[in-house]
Amino acid sequence: MSGCETGGKSDARSAAPDRAVGKGFIKFGPGSAQTGIALAQAEAMPKHNSKHKNRRSRMKTKKAQQKDVATDEAIEQILCECLTEIPFVEVDKVEQRVIADPTRPEIVARIRVRGQETAILAVVKENGQPRLVREAIAKLHEYQQTYANAYGLVVAPFLTPMSARICRQEGVGYLDLSGNCRLNFDFVFISKTGRIVPTSKKKNFRSWYSPRVERVLRVLFLQPQHLWTTWDLAMEAFVTPGQALSVKNQLSNHHWLEEFKEGFRLSRPDLLLDDWSENYLPGRSVERVFSSSKSVVEIENMLASVCQEQVIPYALMGFSAAMRFDPLLQYNRVSAYAASDLSKIISALDLTETKGKGNVSLWVPYDEGVLRGAELFEHVKVTSHIQTFLDLISLEGRGEKAANNIWENFIKPKWTPQPAAAAAAVAVAAAAA
Repeated sequence: MSGCETGGKSDARSAAPDRAVGKGFIKFGPGSAQTGIALAQAEAMPKHNSKHKNRRSRMKTKKAQQKDVATDEAIEQILCECLTEIPFVEVDKVEQRVIADPTRPEIVARIRVRGQETAILAVVKENGQPRLVREAIAKLHEYQQTYANAYGLVVAPFLTPMSARICRQEGVGYLDLSGNCRLNFDFVFISKTGRIVPTSKKKNFRSWYSPRVERVLRVLFLQPQHLWTTWDLAMEAFVTPGQALSVKNQLSNHHWLEEFKEGFRLSRPDLLLDDWSENYLPGRSVERVFSSSKSVVEIENMLASVCQEQVIPYALMGFSAAMRFDPLLQYNRVSAYAASDLSKIISALDLTETKGKGNVSLWVPYDEGVLRGAELFEHVKVTSHIQTFLDLISLEGRGEKAANNIWENFIKPKWTPQPAAAAAAVAVAAAAA
């Protein structure tokens, strides 16, 4: 157990990146006669000095003052720093969970706002990927059932923009180890942005997700229970054994693989898919927009017929594909991938290209792997669940909702052992014994 002194400065402030601006204020409810607002701003500005000897001495002093701080202690310091910048917030104490206990949050901060006590419950995650953040939020909702007047907080070294948006939508706060945060409860609102996450904390793997790497990932996702050898995976994904081995090693480094004597397979497809979607670039495919007087159904059926006759690899994508997985989804625009010269399709469908908002989007995929796993729905091909998820998840609102629906109802169940299958396995084992 440890506390934090109101108004005091912690070592975490000295390590905060430059040019970070934070704002906090007290919000007064309806009917309150008091309308004053306390505004606290913290801006860390680098100080310049033209004299090299002074700069060198400052560097030595700063280096001497740095201390190794445990992760939980660093979180406590950063959280205290955020809270104590608001004069109306009194921090009573901050408790750290000493013994692992799944029924209790890692950190509990007890504060008072205008005499009312509030408990801030913090769940700490090793990274801020959306899937882990959703897990943390589910835990926080459980904890809030046993704590009176409690507010949930997700803490991670770095949170992606999507993760931050999820927290806002779920009414949960967030905090990263650089001090970026958002807390909004009762009469308190604290928001800090702009603090740069150190490169060691935030690695950019966008360049790693090349078309060849994605071919391997699609194979792993499309056959979830298959145990792969490096050679077999390379042959199936149309890459070299060396490239397949490189992908395997990268996934192992992230602990997203499980290995057996017979081979290996994905163990955390949720985390891999989150990371992939965060780094996925739809713009690599080339889009052309057209208009047509025909209905959506007519265009889709004609597109399927033309591509079948001309042997053109194709698949409906985006909302056009998602509608097959969720019939209640409404859409009024045809979107499809077509891996060839589009002239035959344009001529057969009598499409008129437009620079405005048309009702037909044809995409030439950056790699034919995009079409891998395409499924047939009533004589029309649509992209796989994985590709449809990737195409929609970055579209805030309806797209994100449709993508999460695909994950929950079509992708996730393939990685979850079914009760009947588990019971059958137990029966077989018992019979063999």
